[in-house]
Amino acid sequence: MKTFVKYDYYIQLFFIIIGPQAFLFGGLSGFVLFYFIVGIPQLISFLVKLFLGTKKSVLYIAYGIVIVPVWIIVTVLFTEKNINDFFGYVLMSSLLYSPVMAAAYVYDCYNTYEPYK
Repeated sequence: MKTFVKYDYYIQLFFIIIGPQAFLFGGLSGFVLFYFIVGIPQLISFLVKLFLGTKKSVLYIAYGIVIVPVWIIVTVLFTEKNINDFFGYVLMSSLLYSPVMAAAYVYDCYNTYEPYK
């Protein structure tokens, strides 16, 4: 567990630093690229932690409640190519809160890693 927590924190920190650079240098396509560069490693980390059976923090649970549905909608969008207005509104609003939740997730990874130092 200690090894996973340590590597997970550093991986999340790396991607949260690289993501905004893609946004700055990529223009409009960098904006979308930012969400995938930061979001996919966080989703993988979230799912691994979900099945580890450790105690979950409030921030971890909040991240799951607001971010996992967005990934489900994105998956449906890629398969169906047509979504109703509600899902479109959820995706548009997620553009505003996702960066905040991404930073909060890295902070939660830090809080999980800190006792193992």
